[in-house]
Amino acid sequence: MESPEESHKEPSPTTDPPGSQNPLGKESRNGKDRIKSYSWALLAVWTLTIGISLGWSLYQAREGILIMALEAARINYEKDVLYRRWAAIHGGVYVPVTPATPPNPYLENVPERDLTTPSGRHLTLMNPSYITRQVFSLSLQESAIRGHITSLKPLRPENLPDLWETQALQSFAQGKSEAYTTQNLEGRPYFRLMRPVFAEKSCLKCHAHQGYQEGDIRGGISISIPLDPLYAEQKRTIFTTFLGHAFLWLVGLAGISLGQRNLMNAWQQQENAENALKQSNSQLHRLVAETGRLHRETSLVSEMTDHLHACLTLEEAGQIIHRLAPQLFPAYSGSLFLLNASRNILELIVNWGEVAPNQSIFEPQRCWALRRGRPYQMLDPAQDLICEHLAAPSTARYYCLPLVAQGDTLGVLQVRSAASADGDDTHGVFPETVQSLARTVAEHLALSLGNIKLQETLRHQAIRDPLTGLFNRRFMVETLELELHRMRRRELPLAVVMLDIDHFKRYNDTFGHSSGDVLLSALGQMVRQKVRKEDVACRYGGEEFTVIMPETSLETACQRAEELRQAVHDLHPEHQGRGLGGITISLGVAVFPQDGENHEDLLRAADAALYEAKHAGRDRVVASRKADQDSPDSTA
Repeated sequence: MESPEESHKEPSPTTDPPGSQNPLGKESRNGKDRIKSYSWALLAVWTLTIGISLGWSLYQAREGILIMALEAARINYEKDVLYRRWAAIHGGVYVPVTPATPPNPYLENVPERDLTTPSGRHLTLMNPSYITRQVFSLSLQESAIRGHITSLKPLRPENLPDLWETQALQSFAQGKSEAYTTQNLEGRPYFRLMRPVFAEKSCLKCHAHQGYQEGDIRGGISISIPLDPLYAEQKRTIFTTFLGHAFLWLVGLAGISLGQRNLMNAWQQQENAENALKQSNSQLHRLVAETGRLHRETSLVSEMTDHLHACLTLEEAGQIIHRLAPQLFPAYSGSLFLLNASRNILELIVNWGEVAPNQSIFEPQRCWALRRGRPYQMLDPAQDLICEHLAAPSTARYYCLPLVAQGDTLGVLQVRSAASADGDDTHGVFPETVQSLARTVAEHLALSLGNIKLQETLRHQAIRDPLTGLFNRRFMVETLELELHRMRRRELPLAVVMLDIDHFKRYNDTFGHSSGDVLLSALGQMVRQKVRKEDVACRYGGEEFTVIMPETSLETACQRAEELRQAVHDLHPEHQGRGLGGITISLGVAVFPQDGENHEDLLRAADAALYEAKHAGRDRVVASRKADQDSPDSTA
């Protein structure tokens, strides 16, 4: 049998997540509790039954003792009455006179009370009362049974009744025929019985003077039976009764326990079957959910990869990642950092989620994932190493994955948990499913971004001048044709500015060709900074540069060209710690449609204006003659 405390122990944990409702488990616990409750109730009934039976048996044993004592007292009483009657019938009994049996002084008026035999023996008459007293005295010596003949009006003072005997004699006067009780006499328990003694004709010899008549209640005889022997026997009986009832209780307890165990086993088997079915159902649901999650993630990764393959620039790729990353990692924030062209700085390209990165740029050596060349996660700032690019103290847990494609490190993908690192749950922040997804996304990102960067590099090499960073002549011609077509359709002007470094050959001869390259690079950088975003700056060839200015009139183009000429005066390049001196440029301006309808005519007109500026003394801006003549200012 289980104790009540055991029946209220906390249920063992199941596979259900904390806080989830488990009706099956609750029903199982209720069923087991009911079985335990019924078992305890049955045990209580069985214990009560055994207790009642034991109490009744003890009561019967005690009553049996009293009945036995009552019967013994009655037998003794009947015996005493019988020999009294016998003695009364014979008028008394003559016995030898002894110190123990002297003549009865209360029979002095009885003739022939004392006799002498022919042999000289002295005899005295013993009436029934005298005989009874001596019998009672002998009985007390032999068996501890006490007898007492008494009356409310005794002749002998020794025969005075005690309190109980007085009450019994008085009850006889009221019609009772018997009185009994249990009392302690001299410190020992006794059963006391008293019955009345009626006056007979033979009794009147001694008691007629007291006013008794035949048939009156003259007194009574009390018999006291010692209870010690009976109590000793009763103890043995009680012990045997206790043993018997204890055995019966244990047999019942064993039966109840066996029944409870069988019921619990049957219920447990049913519960196990239900739990197995529930677990199978739960596993099926988890499998379906996992399959759905994997299908969703696979679809999103495939969609992201397809879109990235169609991207031409990293900016486009960043937009795709910013749109799909929150769907791939809905419970997390994250960032994508890529190495710059110099490969000495990681720059933030994409960020999503609520937790923002601590820094938008940092050195590669400050990230443990890049230093170790494999994924790294930080769960506990008190124990785990924290990347230096994260501001201390860092409370967000993160998982960093280096982006490596074909052995080339491109950047790092960082997934951050919104949970504080001070929380209790330091396990399961990045479960294996999230880590596996992050690794898959990192691999696809690395391959896709690597392809995009490769395409950008090839495209840059195809359309850019490697020395100045400006577009090359081929790209300039293609762009000029497209812009002319667009301006022609919209009926808007387009200006072409061609510029050349004055006395560039002198710089090469004086400082060397490497210094000339420094000068060209510095000029190219200055031109990129001064032109508008919609303008196209190109290196036409050698020390000649071309700037295409869509939607620009001749006057505006000449002003912009003048600004470039003035800006060159502030350019003082150095090479190997030595200044290269000041430089000047000459600029020629041509405008569509006045100077030509196609790119060849425009370039030829701009080049002619450039050479005119050279012949006019250099360091100046000259507009094409035709365009200058057709402009509103020249007409005015």
